[in-house]
Amino acid sequence: MTESLRRAIQVHPHGHWPEALATATVTLAFDDRFRRRMRMTDDAGAPFLLDLARAMPIGDGDGLELEEGGYLLVRAADEELMEARCTEGPEKFARIAWHLGNRHLPVQFVGDTIRLRRDHVIEDMLRGLGAEVRHVHAPFAPEGGAYAGQGGHGHGHSHGHDHDHNHDHHHDHGHSHD
Repeated sequence: MTESLRRAIQVHPHGHWPEALATATVTLAFDDRFRRRMRMTDDAGAPFLLDLARAMPIGDGDGLELEEGGYLLVRAADEELMEARCTEGPEKFARIAWHLGNRHLPVQFVGDTIRLRRDHVIEDMLRGLGAEVRHVHAPFAPEGGAYAGQGGHGHGHSHGHDHDHNHDHHHDHGHSHD
């Protein structure tokens, strides 16, 4: 007889679940912290099935309730990111933020920096706009965005391949930027 797979059936926000009942931890990158159903492995190497009613963001410190009792404590994994900082005043910083938003890139604001995934094309654009850019290894928790309350995750398109073309959006792509 085979052992049944543990099933994580509900997400409880950090501070709103009994952390003393955590039976294990699971460290997940940003992309794996927004899933509905997926076979995963906890930090000790034991498999479980994430089996939620709908996909939803899972944050650092959240608890995944196990069907058979207990919880998994979620930790956000360190990822290869870059941080952009602009010391040339708020107008230039706003311009940098606008260019990133225009490309629908997920970003996280940390103090006076904008944190985002490493991408050589975007890094070159940021430097060209006057930003100081440095590489960091840290958890990534981007802003939810305009559609976060409607099941959106804030995923932008990735530029993780070699290319050199204009990223300006001068075409109608089906939604308003109001």
